[in-house]
Amino acid sequence: MANQLLNTSRNWHRKIASILFIFFFIIGLTGLMLGWKSLFTKTIFDNKTIKPEASYRKWLPLDSLEKLATASLNKMTSKHYKEAENIQLKPSKGLITFTYKDYYSIQVNGATGATMHVEQKLGTWIQDIHDGAIIDGMFGGKTGVSKSTYTTIMALSLLFLTVSGFYLWYKPKQLKRTKKLYEIRTKNLAMPDASMVPGSK
Repeated sequence: MANQLLNTSRNWHRKIASILFIFFFIIGLTGLMLGWKSLFTKTIFDNKTIKPEASYRKWLPLDSLEKLATASLNKMTSKHYKEAENIQLKPSKGLITFTYKDYYSIQVNGATGATMHVEQKLGTWIQDIHDGAIIDGMFGGKTGVSKSTYTTIMALSLLFLTVSGFYLWYKPKQLKRTKKLYEIRTKNLAMPDASMVPGSK
């Protein structure tokens, strides 16, 4: 029974590792790159003389700020964006950030719309590959179903490989130890009692 379970575990361990090898390689590589995420951020423009406007009551309407940000980004990058994909607001810090395709982001002053900082975060692209979010982008979906499915499959597979790998390492050692103890016990039982040997006292 133990040998059968060991063989079954070994077969499944080998199959899953073989099928998902390339995905585990990508996860490991992108995980390493995310540890150095700052290296993959390209600063295009940075003006430290313009300070954030902390009072949101002085902010321009968001649609006006978006138009100013889009025009400024297109001018700096020679792109032709029409609108932002996402808007991040941090009123307590007076920060307004618009993000666009190709992982561009631009930070503007809320009162004037003046550009404060522009960068391209390629680390976000790496993270999308790492967690499977890029799959949703490839198929034009924003539901996150593909990402969740990918994450679930890879997480469960990795857990199985971890547990089965430990089992494949530990079980043979346990069987070998049990066999050795059994042989010693059998040998001791087979040895005659010294008190029963003729001429012995």
